[in-house]
Amino acid sequence: MEDEVIKHTKKIFTTAKDKNKALIEKAIEIIAEVLIIVFAVTLSIWLHGWSEHRQQQKEVREFLSDLKEDLNNDIRSMQSTNNSLQKNIDNFRILEQLDKHGLDSIAKLNGSLHYSSSVGTTKISNGNYEGFKSSGKIGLIENKELKKHILKYYQELAPDILEAEKINAEQVLKLTDFWNDNAGRDYKVIFLDPRFKSRLETILAVTANDSEQYQQAISLAKEIIDQIDKQDN
Repeated sequence: MEDEVIKHTKKIFTTAKDKNKALIEKAIEIIAEVLIIVFAVTLSIWLHGWSEHRQQQKEVREFLSDLKEDLNNDIRSMQSTNNSLQKNIDNFRILEQLDKHGLDSIAKLNGSLHYSSSVGTTKISNGNYEGFKSSGKIGLIENKELKKHILKYYQELAPDILEAEKINAEQVLKLTDFWNDNAGRDYKVIFLDPRFKSRLETILAVTANDSEQYQQAISLAKEIIDQIDKQDN
């Protein structure tokens, strides 16, 4: 393309210096050559932009394909953790609702109760996202709604989940420590202790909030995957 521009530029100068051509003839030929140069430059710029845009969108498609895999892994991890949290909630509610009458009934049946709980942890697969973001390419995603949802998932919901898990773990640890510190006491006394009931109430609220955040994140992750699939089709 550069050679063509140089060739037509030289032709303009040659035409301008040609003494055998009338002025009007020179003007027509020069204008024609100028138009050819303008067209060639414009076409070159357009082709370069088109090629660059095509390469950028190829990178976006590859990123979104990897992102789908990450999100599917996240969904499985969050669903597993959320199932564990639901079991915790069920156990905590039983313990919270127990009164002296209920504990006496269990004792009469020669039964006993023990406190147990698990802490849910989720590993968010954010390597592909962080790499694409750090390279400044997030803006290349042309689907604005999809881009908005991706940013919300990784910038808002994922950090909130990790923070919620941290708080949940702290509350479970406090409740476990209380149980262990009172290990020598009758379990009925421990379960009726206002301090134990208070900790149960707190951890129930925290765990319920965590479960809701998992559900929101799972829902958004599925929505992102659906949008990627629609875009591919």
